[in-house]
Amino acid sequence: MFKKLQKLDYWILVPFAVLSALGIVMVFSASQSSAIINFIKQLIFVVIGCMGAFFFFHMNLNVLRGKKVLERMLWMIIFLLALARFVFPPVNGAHGWINLGLITIQPAEFLKLALILYFADYLSKNPWNERLRIRSQQIIQFSAWRWPAAALVLVIFMPDNGNAMITLMILLVILLASGISRLWGATVVALFSLGFAILPTLIKLVVPASYFNNTSQHYAVSRLINFVNPWENPDASRQLLYGYYAIAHGGLFGVGLGNSLIKPYLPESNTDFIMAIFGEEMGAIATIAVLVLMLILIVRIILIGIRASQQYHRLMMFGIATLLFMQTFVNLGGVIGLLPITGVVFPFISGGGSSYIVMSAAVGMSLNIAAHQKKLVRAHRDDIIARKERL
Repeated sequence: MFKKLQKLDYWILVPFAVLSALGIVMVFSASQSSAIINFIKQLIFVVIGCMGAFFFFHMNLNVLRGKKVLERMLWMIIFLLALARFVFPPVNGAHGWINLGLITIQPAEFLKLALILYFADYLSKNPWNERLRIRSQQIIQFSAWRWPAAALVLVIFMPDNGNAMITLMILLVILLASGISRLWGATVVALFSLGFAILPTLIKLVVPASYFNNTSQHYAVSRLINFVNPWENPDASRQLLYGYYAIAHGGLFGVGLGNSLIKPYLPESNTDFIMAIFGEEMGAIATIAVLVLMLILIVRIILIGIRASQQYHRLMMFGIATLLFMQTFVNLGGVIGLLPITGVVFPFISGGGSSYIVMSAAVGMSLNIAAHQKKLVRAHRDDIIARKERL
């Protein structure tokens, strides 16, 4: 078992370890109250996550390809999503969490990785066939989408817009990577890009002007309005504006760990807005360093996906890279006002168990596939040397 550790990919392992360590420190530093408790919780999550990464690094990933395994995984997540939506009370306007007292589970986080596994397997077994019409393609059939669609509908109606957007982008990338028709792929990408580009204008046209000064509207509408013009209603945009102040206050080098002045004014300072506090305390240079680490991790996973000999591994790696990229982009985009605030956490650094455990499992699978590639390369090299020796 430990022999496989020699094939660890340090371009994945080192960024993962550094970001996880930073997360433990920042959750403690960014917490407004119960800092010790949050520190201990995050430390436990990191230990569990690292154990999960170690487990998935060593396991045979083909075990996860069984139809019954994948369907039961989706059934369990759908059940948890239904519990969160219809049984447990909302948190900040959304029914996204199952509060069990000592721990809180966010089923939508597990759904993202489950759908990566599901569609990587399905599309590797049922590839796009250029000879068939669109309606005859396997990926269009109802049987392929019944359980994923049920889960996505629950996420959308929680509402959990951030995780819904990330999940849809993951599916889009996996579909494009699977060899789907370029015309259909380009059409979907164009529509998605156009929708994002005209979103601010569309909100201004659709939403009555009176809503911009009304703080009683639905929280999702409020977030969209505040995204379009946060200065129109500073009270409603308080979280975003204080995030700006924190980043500006930090400057290049920060005010020092634990010295944040803006932290008391940010209600999600150790989760959704932890990067604003990180920017204030550690500065812009340290923030850029964190983004470089994330970039190294994501690019390395993409490269391994490109080199993968199996379509299943390739689609998994592209899905995991998209998950990490979108999670980073949506969180940071909300903090700096590029996107509406969605409640999505920053990978490995934000406080929270569900997200960290899922990301760690994804890293473990990436390390597994990277080790598998190294094994194939070594076997190929040994075979070439043996043949030369025989000659």
